[in-house]
Amino acid sequence: MEPSERWLLRVEDGVLVVEFPQGTGLSPADGEALLDRWREAAAPDAVDAIVIVVRTSRPCSDAGRRALRESAQIAVARGVDRFAVVGQRSKRRYLKRTIDVEGVDTESFNDDEAALRWAQCPSATTSSAETSS
Repeated sequence: MEPSERWLLRVEDGVLVVEFPQGTGLSPADGEALLDRWREAAAPDAVDAIVIVVRTSRPCSDAGRRALRESAQIAVARGVDRFAVVGQRSKRRYLKRTIDVEGVDTESFNDDEAALRWAQCPSATTSSAETSS
């Protein structure tokens, strides 16, 4: 795991996992730093799916929205077709809308483990998936 001041990022069995701990906020400079790290970790053919875990209750800043949307576009361009979102219900809905990029299958989950299992094997059904459009 590679800690940053504001997030944790790791690749686990072909899945990029990005965690935003409690209290995380993203300034424009933080958003750019995250995108740089994201580009490195999501090199073409390096990851098949992404899990985003949001533990913070802070509202998402404009810089955070921009970074998240751009990171989804980068991921799709590099072959990623699945995003799993973990967080409080309102955060999950918001994140799903923000990363709504054509060609990406996005699912919401109540816990990290179920999200990671789905990201590694999307045909596996889990009881903690929140199915919605």
